[in-house]
Amino acid sequence: MEFIQKKVQVEEPDKVRIIRQDGHAGESGLPSGGLVLLIGLPGSGKSAVGQHLARELGLAFAQLPTQDAAEALAELAARGAAVVEVPHTLLADAPLRAALQASGRVLYLMANAGTLAARKAKDSGDTQEVQALCEGLGRLVGSFEPLFMQTLHLLVPADGPLDEVEAMALERVRL
Repeated sequence: MEFIQKKVQVEEPDKVRIIRQDGHAGESGLPSGGLVLLIGLPGSGKSAVGQHLARELGLAFAQLPTQDAAEALAELAARGAAVVEVPHTLLADAPLRAALQASGRVLYLMANAGTLAARKAKDSGDTQEVQALCEGLGRLVGSFEPLFMQTLHLLVPADGPLDEVEAMALERVRL
């Protein structure tokens, strides 16, 4: 599946930011903080991509806890540069979304429900299980995609093989 290469305007109260999916955005407005924050649904590759980025960049890897996430984020930011996996459920909290944006670069690993279901059920040959996962994840995509779009700085298409997703995320972070 090819992603459409087009500009999308994201309106914010005090500015309009152009985000391009092809990685050539001149994003001078990105925070210069030391955190690389990965958002996306289960199966998007946050753990694998996060660990790869941490190794390649020589940074620590952390997972933001679902309890006391704002405090944990502040502690991670105070410690300095790190790659942080963010559970998707935390994006329902608007103040936390703002804190994520202010703490570093937020990469949204965007994948469709079919890819997410296939990754989550990779060891299962049960097509009914994959179908059920796909339906549930499709509902999650519909619910959380607006929150991901409100939070991201950079978009990483995550439907391809994980090694390609890792390479693209690394390229985006190094821009």
